[in-house]
Amino acid sequence: MNQLEVFKSQEADRWFERNRESLKPKDDVIVWLLDTYGLLNEKSSVLEVGASNGYRLARLYEKYACRCVAVEPSQKAVEDGKKSFPFLEFYPTTAEEMDFSEEFDLIIVNSVFHWIDRKNLFKVVANIDKALKEGGALVIGDFQLPVLLKNPYHHVQEEVYTYKQPYKELFLSSGLYLELASFCYNHDTKEFKEINLANLFCVSLLRKQELYLRQDKVL
Repeated sequence: MNQLEVFKSQEADRWFERNRESLKPKDDVIVWLLDTYGLLNEKSSVLEVGASNGYRLARLYEKYACRCVAVEPSQKAVEDGKKSFPFLEFYPTTAEEMDFSEEFDLIIVNSVFHWIDRKNLFKVVANIDKALKEGGALVIGDFQLPVLLKNPYHHVQEEVYTYKQPYKELFLSSGLYLELASFCYNHDTKEFKEINLANLFCVSLLRKQELYLRQDKVL
């Protein structure tokens, strides 16, 4: 099985079972960031890719009564989310396979990119970009190291890796996104201290807008 098949067939459910007790609606750093920048209201539409049971979306719904849509490959997480948060919309699919015809005001992609098989990386970027409105906001949370690293994933027997790199640059280098904010914290302790390359986790807020200048106007 390739990396996507491993995650869809077994590891997505296993990850949910290992972490389900902590997946409760609460204010986390992403919710704080969205609150701080005042990005949401009752007319907003939000898509979270890799939403698990929708616990973060449920918190955003509690705060803003906005439309919230969850993409999640774990059937167990989806079942739990539909039962716990019936006001959310769930799509049992992956970042690689999602294909929305509509566009959203905000897309959250937290702790997803490091799972993606490198063969599918640009497909995921394209799927996210397609689903985001012009002028919309994109939140990326991941192990955004300034160097490229990969690690064997110890929870499965198959040859599967997780990957660390500055994922925001996949969007920023296109000239179609503006960086509004980025901050990093210690992924192990969830604190803003004792940060090193082994535990560094960064959250970035981008806005989708073209940054190109016309050559005949500037030269």
